[in-house]
Amino acid sequence: MKKSGLLAAVVASVLIAFPAEAPSQANDAPALYVVVECMKSSGPEYVYIETELWQPVHQALVDAGKRNSWALYEVVYGDRTVCDYYTVTTYLGEQQLNADPAYGALFAEVLPDVDVEAAMVRTNAARERLSTELWRLIDSTDVGAHSYAVMNRMFADDPLTYEQMESRVFKAAHQVLIDEGHRVGWGVFELVSPIGSEIPYNYATVDLTNEIGPVPMAEAMLTANPDRDLDEMYELLELRDQVRSETWMLVATTVAPTTE
Repeated sequence: MKKSGLLAAVVASVLIAFPAEAPSQANDAPALYVVVECMKSSGPEYVYIETELWQPVHQALVDAGKRNSWALYEVVYGDRTVCDYYTVTTYLGEQQLNADPAYGALFAEVLPDVDVEAAMVRTNAARERLSTELWRLIDSTDVGAHSYAVMNRMFADDPLTYEQMESRVFKAAHQVLIDEGHRVGWGVFELVSPIGSEIPYNYATVDLTNEIGPVPMAEAMLTANPDRDLDEMYELLELRDQVRSETWMLVATTVAPTTE
């Protein structure tokens, strides 16, 4: 999708009023990476396998500093013929991303009474892992505990301008929705791998919420950007194509390690 001359003028007029760099990009914090794995379950045992066998292992990795978090989501609104569950693992920086999980030894340590090979057989029988994607966080609002995640996959042919639009214009509106209790978090992510002409999206935004339903986005846009024209701000949405949106329900997650 190529911007018209009119859209380019709108982009310039709207973005010029905002800081050149989003606050979350201005510090030296390690990048947040997210591995999203598409799972197709073969039956109800799959949730048991993830929560009773693998969640304790993921929690041990979080406690050891080799992972930032792990979660299991079920697709509640979306195409379930391909993926009906997703696992989402986050990593703070390249060191965590490349840390060896040593699953075999760790599994035996965390679940000493469970046979590792038998557990792997049960795992493979309970689900098929159809794809794995690596994402990197570009920007986000404050984030709280949530029950649902709305995953919006996007394609933008002008990455820099698209990222500026999300950070400088729409992020503030999402924060207003959070402050008013409509949502509990928002973020925009760049797809790191896989990439190429066969992949129909290169970005994603994620809306975190505890209730499913419409939100007053237009009102939030005006509250966050009182000196901007609403129609001009919505014109910026032409900077990306929304390829697919799904709603996922949180099934299980690790907890942050306790600090003394």
